[in-house]
Amino acid sequence: MDQDHQLSWLGSFLVLSSVLLPHMANMNAPLPIATNFLAPSPNDQWNCHDVIDFPLLSLFAEREKNGSSDPFISTTSKTKHPESTIVRFLSRLQSPPAVFISKWAKLVAASVEIIAFKLYKPPPPPTDVHDTPLTQGIQVLTWLESIKQSLSTIEAPAEAQSTSAPPEGNEVVLRSHAVDVLKEFSKLIIDVYMGYIIFQVHALSGPPLTNSQIKQQSRAQQTSINSETPDAAPALAPRTPGDVAKTNNAAAQQLKAIQSRHNFQPLTYFLVGGVRGLFVCSKDSRTSPVSECMSFIQAMAIITQFSKVPRTPKEPIWKNLSAYLVEIFKPAFQSPGKIVPLEKKPDPYELAEAITIDFMIHWRDKQPTSPFLIPQSPHQITQK
Repeated sequence: MDQDHQLSWLGSFLVLSSVLLPHMANMNAPLPIATNFLAPSPNDQWNCHDVIDFPLLSLFAEREKNGSSDPFISTTSKTKHPESTIVRFLSRLQSPPAVFISKWAKLVAASVEIIAFKLYKPPPPPTDVHDTPLTQGIQVLTWLESIKQSLSTIEAPAEAQSTSAPPEGNEVVLRSHAVDVLKEFSKLIIDVYMGYIIFQVHALSGPPLTNSQIKQQSRAQQTSINSETPDAAPALAPRTPGDVAKTNNAAAQQLKAIQSRHNFQPLTYFLVGGVRGLFVCSKDSRTSPVSECMSFIQAMAIITQFSKVPRTPKEPIWKNLSAYLVEIFKPAFQSPGKIVPLEKKPDPYELAEAITIDFMIHWRDKQPTSPFLIPQSPHQITQK
């Protein structure tokens, strides 16, 4: 590969969004590459094609788009039809709106932009004893120029521009717009965990005590205290059932407030669609209240029982990103009987690394026609 080609992938790959997004934003002509990357997997838990009539879902979407007078269930708006929720949720999983394909492309472009400098490691020029010092010097200078040009794509933060101290090691300074995109994805991952914690709290908490139960427990506690030795006074006054009930009521009101504004679709789509589910889920909590998400999960649980299609839950494309998310969610997975916080928060740079590696591996496997070259990276993120 000549020097110009060595430089071409970095410069052109950093404009990935300008190459992909105009095509992806076109509702009538989605880019085949994006369709391939975000294609449903036959192993997805929701993909029960022997029970669910997916062609009918596509027909509903087409009729709604064209304003047809033929009967259909809306795939975008909530209606009074009993199957409205499952139709809307499955339709998004089957054929995500173009705007979310565009957002996926921005996420990939931001990830590649951040990781590009780290991956760009042009080999030093080969030495030849027959070359003159002039030739050798030109080769080395050209090689150094390529490294210098790659550095020019990395922007320093404002506070670092006033100092002359270089960054430590091979630290890569993230571009602000790329960080914003990855920060939003990090928040989405936290939403998944928050949704799980909310469901877990409800599962582990018993029903609230009635007034008669509170009085009964208070009498039992008082009887127990009176039966103790008078000299053995407790160091701290015990909490009465009434106090506990007041505390629980206050906590229940807090939980209700958090739950009312939380978006449960990221958790729901991650459970039934894996990483792809996070790419296509709605970011608007108003479109996915907890009642609808729970009814969808319940419906899918029943459908999968009747489905005879063999499925093995695994990520066909986003293996590294999936392993990274499992690592983050591991505390909850390993402690179903207690509430635990995140031990590791989502890191935008680590997310960018996982997304970029998965993207490049799948791109290399499919070998699509491309206006730019793709770097090779053998690195894999493995589950610990």
